Amino acid sequence: MEFVNVILPLPIKGVFTYHVPKVLENSLQIGQRVVVPFGGKKLYTGIILEIHKIKPELYKTKEIFTILENEAFVTINQLNFWKWISEYYLCTLGDVYRNAFPSALKLESETYIRKTGHEIIWEELDEREIFVMQNLEVKTSIDLKEIESFISKKHIVPTIKSLFEKNLVELDEQIIEKYKPKQMVYLDLNPDFKNSEIFKRALLEIDRAPKQREAFLVFIQWQQQRTSHIGKRELVDRFSPAVVKGLIDRNFLIEFQLQIDRIEDYDDNIEDFNELSEAQNQAFHEIRNQFSKYNTVLLQGVTSSGKTEIYFHLIDEQLKLGKNCLLLLPEISITTQLVTKIQKRFGNEVGVYHSKLNQNERVEVWKNTLNNKYKILIGARSIIFLPIQNIGLIIVDEEHDSSYKQSDTLPLYNARDCVQILAHQFKAKVLLGSATPSMESYYNCDQGKFGFVELNQRFGEIKLPEVDLVSLRTPTITPNISYELYEQIKICLENKKQVILFHNRRGFSPILECNQCGHSPTCPNCDVSLTYHKVSSTLRCHYCGNTRALPQTCPSCHSHSLETKGIGTQQIEEEIIHLFPEARVARMDVDTMKRKHAYEILFEKMHLHEIDILIGTQMVTKGLDFDSIQLVGVIRADSLLNFPNFRAEERTLQLLTQVSGRAGRREAGKVLIQTFDPENPLYLFIQENNYHLAKDTILQERKEFLYPPYYRLIEITFKHKKQDKAKKTATFVVEYLRNFIQEPFILGPEEGLIPRINNYYIYKVLLKHPANKSTKNLKFFIEQSLTKVESVQAYRSVKITIDVDPL
Repeated sequence: MEFVNVILPLPIKGVFTYHVPKVLENSLQIGQRVVVPFGGKKLYTGIILEIHKIKPELYKTKEIFTILENEAFVTINQLNFWKWISEYYLCTLGDVYRNAFPSALKLESETYIRKTGHEIIWEELDEREIFVMQNLEVKTSIDLKEIESFISKKHIVPTIKSLFEKNLVELDEQIIEKYKPKQMVYLDLNPDFKNSEIFKRALLEIDRAPKQREAFLVFIQWQQQRTSHIGKRELVDRFSPAVVKGLIDRNFLIEFQLQIDRIEDYDDNIEDFNELSEAQNQAFHEIRNQFSKYNTVLLQGVTSSGKTEIYFHLIDEQLKLGKNCLLLLPEISITTQLVTKIQKRFGNEVGVYHSKLNQNERVEVWKNTLNNKYKILIGARSIIFLPIQNIGLIIVDEEHDSSYKQSDTLPLYNARDCVQILAHQFKAKVLLGSATPSMESYYNCDQGKFGFVELNQRFGEIKLPEVDLVSLRTPTITPNISYELYEQIKICLENKKQVILFHNRRGFSPILECNQCGHSPTCPNCDVSLTYHKVSSTLRCHYCGNTRALPQTCPSCHSHSLETKGIGTQQIEEEIIHLFPEARVARMDVDTMKRKHAYEILFEKMHLHEIDILIGTQMVTKGLDFDSIQLVGVIRADSLLNFPNFRAEERTLQLLTQVSGRAGRREAGKVLIQTFDPENPLYLFIQENNYHLAKDTILQERKEFLYPPYYRLIEITFKHKKQDKAKKTATFVVEYLRNFIQEPFILGPEEGLIPRINNYYIYKVLLKHPANKSTKNLKFFIEQSLTKVESVQAYRSVKITIDVDPL
């Protein structure tokens, strides 16, 4: 008998063995999608990891239900990559599969109920049971979602259980296909019209319907001019549905359907490559030379130095060698601008993948990648999970960016680090690009692991913007706008130039406070204050989403003396509109960028100069390239530094340098950094554009206090709705680990930065390990400690998350 090991999208360790029915023997292959039963009658889509003939001894195997297609949907390289991620980031293969694979391709069963032939004694049924049985009188079967419309969730299971025990209903599982191919309706001439006599009679017949005759003749003209099919919608738009229907009913035109991609092909002109400047050309040749010695090269190029153009020339070189390329970007906002540029150079060879694509679009990109349609793939961090083939070069733009790290769902991977493994699989090269490289990348260059190339000159020999520090200790024109910033904005507007204002907090105000008793409304689910959003007049928690209307009086003392404290992007927007009523102001933050094409619309308006002042969070710091931005204002730089994280200085340096780089990309620009501490050396590093000196200072501190890149970190988080249970479990794990890890390499357990989120109390443990030593033993001890936790009944309900290399 043949057996297969299957990966299921479940957070359960290991794989699951099933036996293969005779009808499917010799037709299975690794990477294929199969439907298998799991846990009673539940059905899941699994991926075949191994095919073998070893029968498990400890349990009886279940049979594969069916295969979903005859070819593999996941490559062997992908499966090896998934295994590495599972082992390195201490999560299950199921976690990786669930995150990596498009949801629309993971078919799952839904539970349906249908009535049996047993006689119904209505008097013995309660009100809810009667509702269910009455529905089953009308429909042969209903799913549990339909039942929710007339029975509350908490009563569904007891009601169904009761009916099942009375032998009135039986359960059934149906496989639901979430992905539906897009079908397009096309038109063609009746094939009988190839006979000229039949065609002449048809024209005489249609003379009595002039509109139909006109539409028919236009269709024939289109068909002679084109090689592609003519869509029904096109003819309907030109004439009317009734006219086209008449032609179809009279059998003049024939309808047919074809499956089409939702991802539209690029049909614009292809542009020639720009000539590299002398500095760019030198960097380009240095990178090629470094690739002969190193598999990974770090390119540090100042903002607006033309790194993107170098990327394009390197990609073109790989395409000529018959290799494919992967270009990673940290944010969709950067993807939006760069996609247009890269498509103008490479046309339909470019595939795009990011979180704004809907599930059906993701499936189509996956299929096209599997069929090797794209020679260049561009997108955010999840692009590394596509079935990529024949890769020659991987480029990670803005490699320092924290967006490459997954932070919300398992696996908690860092795409910048994972591409090293991908590149090794394909014997490909990796280029890391940034104006402000991460400390880890610098360290790897110093250790001789990476090559290093520097590009210190802006394209066109434009000077870097002048950076001025403005003290907020002196009087300001509004609470957040200094006189200096006001004057500079005024000059820009007079000169028809654009302005970016940066503040890294959305909303109107972080805190609403009563001046009488000091009460501040907090989230009932989290230990944080609610943020005031003026546009919607609501208080909102940015952690769990809890929202409530703005109170008119203090909930504690009923005073009317409520006042906002702190600032957000909405408040800055209001002040700017008040100061410059004629200016066209826009905001760029999570609240305004929710719609699918919000980025494209905003960038188009910026490009057409329909926006004078753009106010935003860190979204505005990354990769925006507009000719007319002459001024960048940082509202309160200190809010970035005053954060309890060992990376606070590095991130502040990167954010302020990056946002400064948005100014003066075509002519001299200016940057104003507002701060209460203008003497801080960090601001002076930015002012003098001395990133290397800042780097040396930060690395020295990291070495002294045992932090990356000199030490690796693993953070273990414990969550439970009961505080004492979370703390006891964390303490239990720490006591076990102290048998193998000594001070100062184990810290905690300590409460999380926010002690409670969404009603879960949080405790954290931090482990440190020398970067030059393998973490294999450390990870083994961690897994052993979690096995110990599982053996204690009281601790099993605590949710434990392991974050390898946390940010």
